[in-house]
Amino acid sequence: MEKTISQIKIAVVGPESSGKTTLCKQLSEKLNCVWIPEFARKHLNATRHYIQDDLDFMLEQQLRSENMNKHPILICDGDPISFKVWSQYKFGSTSEYINQMILGSDYDHYLLLRPDLPYEEDPLRENSSLKNRQELFALFKNELNRFNLKHSVINGLNEIRLNVALKSLQQQKII
Repeated sequence: MEKTISQIKIAVVGPESSGKTTLCKQLSEKLNCVWIPEFARKHLNATRHYIQDDLDFMLEQQLRSENMNKHPILICDGDPISFKVWSQYKFGSTSEYINQMILGSDYDHYLLLRPDLPYEEDPLRENSSLKNRQELFALFKNELNRFNLKHSVINGLNEIRLNVALKSLQQQKII
């Protein structure tokens, strides 16, 4: 994956209904930077049905969107780890393409969001129970640790969540 030399890439990851998109928007406004929306949402809004092979296509498009943008700071709503966790959770395995994209990842930091927000219904969401969302959170945490990826766990409601994320990025000297 290609990024400009001085580009900072921050991936926002976590289970469904953990506030990823909201935090991405807030961070992009606060940091005056670019937010790369989740391609899977756009794709699934058009098709609704998918099989495991579709995950490779969706990840490819997500990464294409990131690579086309040369802004100094990118806030990325999703990444290869997100696709690995989802593929493993839903289908029980992960494609070689997804695994290779993880190994080639160039994110400077991950913000892993706890599922501590109230669940919001959405026709694209598949895991409404807190138990399922906590299982997904644990899978994210395990994968980030397994690949030794720098990350911070983010929690709290509304402005607190944004402030925790900003403080974490400042402490890690990302921003």
